[in-house]
Amino acid sequence: MRTFIAVELEPALREPLVKLLRKDLPRDRSVRWCAENQLHVTLKFLGEIDDGQLAGVGEVVRDVCARTEPFSIRLGGLGCFPSLRSAHVLWCGLEDATAGCRHWVELADPLLEKLGFEREMRAFTPHITLGRSKARGGARVLQRALEILASPAAGEMRVQQIVVFESRLLPTGAEYRPVFTAALGETQSEPRP
Repeated sequence: MRTFIAVELEPALREPLVKLLRKDLPRDRSVRWCAENQLHVTLKFLGEIDDGQLAGVGEVVRDVCARTEPFSIRLGGLGCFPSLRSAHVLWCGLEDATAGCRHWVELADPLLEKLGFEREMRAFTPHITLGRSKARGGARVLQRALEILASPAAGEMRVQQIVVFESRLLPTGAEYRPVFTAALGETQSEPRP
């Protein structure tokens, strides 16, 4: 199954972003805008894994969550990856005053590497993807969207758990299903159906 580890958004962060995405954004086949149920903060993309690997990933997530206290995040400004000039992703940044997301990733990366998952070589930048360019002309569409949109109202949430999601690629876009959840600052965790 195709998987990633993420922070699932609460309404305080999700709703301002949904309002942005419902505005009159440029519609073009070269860009796919995220649906409400696709908004999250990716901590680590794992790719295809089997059931045996999922158990190991669950152990890592449980261990790292037990060593990480809950923390707060707020919506930040908008931007593009890798740059405005060659935009492939339109994102909303996060204000993470205690660097909770980065701390979690720094603890998890060496443990996940032992399971065969490569470390990310780029610096970790916590963000929420709003849209992706699927074709050559997409950069202009994302640049135009960035001109139209104002930064979202500053929602805030307390991150209290980390989720491993299965990502199913469908013609209508990716569908995410939680398969494992672990609470921050606790030793207990539970699989999610």
